[in-house]
Amino acid sequence: MRFRRLGRTGLNLSELTIGTAGLARVAPEQARAAITLALDRGVNAVEIEAGCKDTATLLGGLLRNRTDVHVLARATSLIRFDLPSPHVPVQQAYPGHHIRAETEALLRTLGVERLGVQQLHAWCPEWLREGDWLETLQRLRDEGKIAGFGISLFDHDVDAALEAVASGAVDTVQVMYNVFDQGAASDLLPLCLRQDVGVIARSALYYGALISSPSRLSEFPPGDWRQDYFFDEHRRETDQRVSRLVGDVGSPDRSISDLALRFCLSHPAVSTAAVGMRSPAHVDANLRAAAADHLDKDELASLARHAWLC
Repeated sequence: MRFRRLGRTGLNLSELTIGTAGLARVAPEQARAAITLALDRGVNAVEIEAGCKDTATLLGGLLRNRTDVHVLARATSLIRFDLPSPHVPVQQAYPGHHIRAETEALLRTLGVERLGVQQLHAWCPEWLREGDWLETLQRLRDEGKIAGFGISLFDHDVDAALEAVASGAVDTVQVMYNVFDQGAASDLLPLCLRQDVGVIARSALYYGALISSPSRLSEFPPGDWRQDYFFDEHRRETDQRVSRLVGDVGSPDRSISDLALRFCLSHPAVSTAAVGMRSPAHVDANLRAAAADHLDKDELASLARHAWLC
């Protein structure tokens, strides 16, 4: 396992982070087996929604004696909203008292003394000048309860982070970055490099689309939010584009998921890629991809033709 510095937080993270969003859909014993294997194989970072109590409880049983594992948390908004939407004042979504209470509750549940980072999710640029979130996170950092703090962007809205990163206000950014959505590479990732802001790349496998060909986008279990996300027209286009990708760069010894993860990790601004690991087989496949060489300029240029969501 290779490690990278998470910007000015100074934390050294494994190139892969365990994404926990899908753990609720698997049996607890399978989730524990996958997480334990990943940690034993050198993965030292876990990404979690701070308000997800079931996942936090599961992790708490696994992290108590692992002081070298860094938890990358996302605070839970007090109100539900999706972007683009009318402006939601930050004091309604993320008031300081809520951020503090949720951070401290997560620390207790996990049984750890410090989070790696705490982040505001679905970031709105207007929030930079609103509310008491920044003061609260600075105090939590000064108290040693978090090593740093940052923002997590909504889907493809990469430009929303530019002012916050340029201002020096945040230590990290979590952003969608994959073969189909390469928009962050234009302005945001170079800016993060210049500002020494750590980058947590998410959706490297585009919510499961970049796993196999033909894709399995029609096989999501009941209640899975991706059933609505990949509505019929979007699913058909995604399937077509996965097939084109396979035809362009596929080979017998290279899986689509392997290629997708290597693409994500080939950008120097990316500190770590958060990816689901819901079974030991997922862990093995992800670690094999991370251990391979990064893509060269010609391979990246070939993949640039497949960007379409940005």
